[in-house]
Amino acid sequence: MRFSRRALAVGCAAALAASVAYCNVYNPSLLTGGDSGLPPGGGIGWWSGNDGSTGCYSAGAPTPADRPAAGDTSSIPPIYLAIRSMRLGSQDVNFQPDPNAWEDLGFDLDGVCTNSPTCSTDNPIVSCKPTGVAIPFDGNYCRDNTFGRLEVQASNIKEVGGKYGLNDDAFNCALCVGDYNFIIRISNYNGQADDDQVRVDLYPSPGLEKPLPWDCTQPGWRNDPCFTPDLPFTIRDTAVTQPQGGPDLPDAVLNDPNAYVKRGYLVAALPPNALFWFPGHNALATAFPLSLAQAVVTAHIVKAQDGTWSVDDGTIGGRSTEQDMIHSFRLIGFCENDPNYSLLLNFLHANLDILANGAVDPNTTCDSMSVGIAFTATQAVAGKLVHIADLTECPFGAGDGGVEGGADGGSTDAGGQ
Repeated sequence: MRFSRRALAVGCAAALAASVAYCNVYNPSLLTGGDSGLPPGGGIGWWSGNDGSTGCYSAGAPTPADRPAAGDTSSIPPIYLAIRSMRLGSQDVNFQPDPNAWEDLGFDLDGVCTNSPTCSTDNPIVSCKPTGVAIPFDGNYCRDNTFGRLEVQASNIKEVGGKYGLNDDAFNCALCVGDYNFIIRISNYNGQADDDQVRVDLYPSPGLEKPLPWDCTQPGWRNDPCFTPDLPFTIRDTAVTQPQGGPDLPDAVLNDPNAYVKRGYLVAALPPNALFWFPGHNALATAFPLSLAQAVVTAHIVKAQDGTWSVDDGTIGGRSTEQDMIHSFRLIGFCENDPNYSLLLNFLHANLDILANGAVDPNTTCDSMSVGIAFTATQAVAGKLVHIADLTECPFGAGDGGVEGGADGGSTDAGGQ
């Protein structure tokens, strides 16, 4: 079965999140956005503050050094979550089109403010040597998210966004109806606002055992209810370390055993250079696979009065090399035969803005594109194991605009092969 529309979505595994109707069980005074008094959200949190070199306020990014002191060592039963929504750059918090929405997503990954709208400087400060004439600029509060700006431009080009479905809306509808997802297990967690040692396991899911019947081609799909916590999600068979399905899953191939929770925010690292892909071939839009280096995830964990858990403010930030980005586009069938392929390559090369190794060196040529993504998720239940084959590069002769469901071979992805 072939799909001609694709959603530019990041299968970024640690995406945890939730419904805004859920009640926060923590003291709101703990959730300030750094020392500026800005409300938390979209990469702003307790890790944010004034930049030391410019004095401008920076979204910053949490580090292992921010881990809280050891405390309560008790643990609650594992929490299972599924992604409810993601914002990649072209839609605002109300999921309305906004060409500047990308500026409010992500972290200040390099600690350098490069022509940020909120940080005026006489001379542009860069963390690496630009690859194009125009200098890629940061978002608000020095956020690094050139990938988000790419998503905006791709979604607005009919020959690209229309052909490949590169837009937030189609991807989010697929999440809503359960065409694919990522299941996240949080374990060894004490259930409090601070926990110095938490484990996070990430399981790519081909979707609900019985996806909802809503029509994602209709603009009013958001009026239909999405999946609920009692509907079981399938788990990709290559995602687990033992051949066992839910509801109690074995450890995942993709995991962070050294995550922590501070002031109500889970902080986890994504496994380096793993290809994250929301697996499945039944959706209107096939998810965009993405490989990230030095990726960090924050997720505000909340508990509802009915006892279910969720995350209402999640952020993923990382770096994707030029070659990894090209590889990802080729995996969705955007290849040489497409007349816009060379334009894509030129845009990617001219908008590299960061170094994959995390260094800050204005004399070294940039080799990666920064990524910032927002997400929400809600409690879920894991179901049976199913098999989904890997994607392959240009499976139909370099770019006819489709990826055949079930194509064998290809790259190692988030299924853990």
